[in-house]
Amino acid sequence: MKLSVYFGESLAGHLSSTAENGIVFSYEASYLEAELPPISLSLPLNAGEFSQKQCLPFFEGLLPEGDVKRKISDFLHVSETSTLKLLKELGGECAGMISILPEDEPNKAKDVYDFSPDNYEPVPIQKISEYIKNINSRPLLKVKEELRLSLAGAQEKLPLLYKDGEYYLPRNGAPSTHIIKPTGHAELSTLSANEYICIKLAEHSGLPVPNTELKHVDGSDFLLIERYDRIFKDGKLSRIHQEDVCQALGILSDYKYQNDGGPSIADIYNLLKEKTSIPLLEMRAFLQYVLFNFIIGNCDAHGKNYSIMYKNNSIKLTPVYDTVCTLAYPNLANKLSMKIGKHSEIRKVNKEDFAILAEQLGLKTKIIIDAYLEVFGKIINAFEIVKADSSLNIHRDIIECIEQNILKRKLI
Repeated sequence: MKLSVYFGESLAGHLSSTAENGIVFSYEASYLEAELPPISLSLPLNAGEFSQKQCLPFFEGLLPEGDVKRKISDFLHVSETSTLKLLKELGGECAGMISILPEDEPNKAKDVYDFSPDNYEPVPIQKISEYIKNINSRPLLKVKEELRLSLAGAQEKLPLLYKDGEYYLPRNGAPSTHIIKPTGHAELSTLSANEYICIKLAEHSGLPVPNTELKHVDGSDFLLIERYDRIFKDGKLSRIHQEDVCQALGILSDYKYQNDGGPSIADIYNLLKEKTSIPLLEMRAFLQYVLFNFIIGNCDAHGKNYSIMYKNNSIKLTPVYDTVCTLAYPNLANKLSMKIGKHSEIRKVNKEDFAILAEQLGLKTKIIIDAYLEVFGKIINAFEIVKADSSLNIHRDIIECIEQNILKRKLI
């Protein structure tokens, strides 16, 4: 099997399955000659062939993970280890500027798309509610047979276009503008409210976040999140390239946690130091993200929950995303995805661990302690704004739970 990989409307290269070497990727000669950007920091521009070990982390990283990947694979009657077959079915609309199509299929990839009936099909909110209710029998990424949509992550999501209160499913390779994330079930029924509150805490603490709304339909919550890797202006839509840290470092999604061989805080810090356009700015921002996630009790801030974007000829951190107080759920692991100092268990992290982290990052301890106190103070102030939001009155229990966990992080 051979797939064509597009970067916007440009044919970047080909992804192939070979009997001898497994999956391989090679750039198209015309793409190299045009001096266009590499599709990943882990796949620098060259005329050679990238091995499965080199290319799989980026391409497999475009797909869903865990139970969501298993459900989609079962639905499509495809092995969940068959990355190419899954990309063939889902890869028309991926994160960043990537579109993946069968080699023998006419190229539909463009740099700019019109907001038109050819590209977008209206879908009423009642239908979206139906999609969510049927989530166990039909994955959201395949609510319609002809859709080719992919999003990384272990939660069900539906990419679509949202405009003036109306929803549209993208067609013919057109980009989405928003992501719908339904809330969890049983113990995780407050997950959407939890994430919304944490996003608002980040926003009111001065961190960049995507525009996010907490919606309620037919007795269930869902998040409507504006994509930071899409532009919708004057009836035209385009993509911005991005990749998560695991993709940039060439690490498979299965190893996104540090204890499994995934990136550490220092690994990401050094990546930003070496690759971003204004390193000091991005390193400082990343440190704030790390401290924020620790303080709110987010133990799931792993290598796929930090990303970099390529915009206006610069490389920078993306806004904060997938930030949740995981400590609100006793049955979820309370071990940090990336160690702080000597400890993975969040409740054991102390001032000494932040001193060790400072040393690992080449910083003075005072810099991290001062940054911690600054972020903690901003979160406390932000909480007063969140608690004053009357639209969240029905979520008082989860608000109080998050607040209690934050106050426990006043350890310095």
